[in-house]
Amino acid sequence: MKSNLLSFVFLLSLTTNLIAATSGKIAGTVTDAETDDPLPGVNVVLEGTTMGAATNVNGEYIILNVPPGTYTLRAQMIGYTAVRVQDVRVSIDLTTTQNFELSP
Repeated sequence: MKSNLLSFVFLLSLTTNLIAATSGKIAGTVTDAETDDPLPGVNVVLEGTTMGAATNVNGEYIILNVPPGTYTLRAQMIGYTAVRVQDVRVSIDLTTTQNFELSP
């Protein structure tokens, strides 16, 4: 009986891990191109989706639960020129790093 329970728990944990590993994430930092200072409040979006994030006070952003694939990322903030980066590849269970430098 005890070995059956352990087998069930083991199989359940494998199934949970397989289900959980179906997406990746994108993270990075956005800075001012002239001063190299971090930019808080920048919107970073995956074009063609409803996914995105805003940078924190350190200019950092994280977009979670991104389905695997290739995307175009756009970073924009009032007073700065928007920047687009194409062919950003997201893989299952990995973090893709994409940093931006915005010009005033």
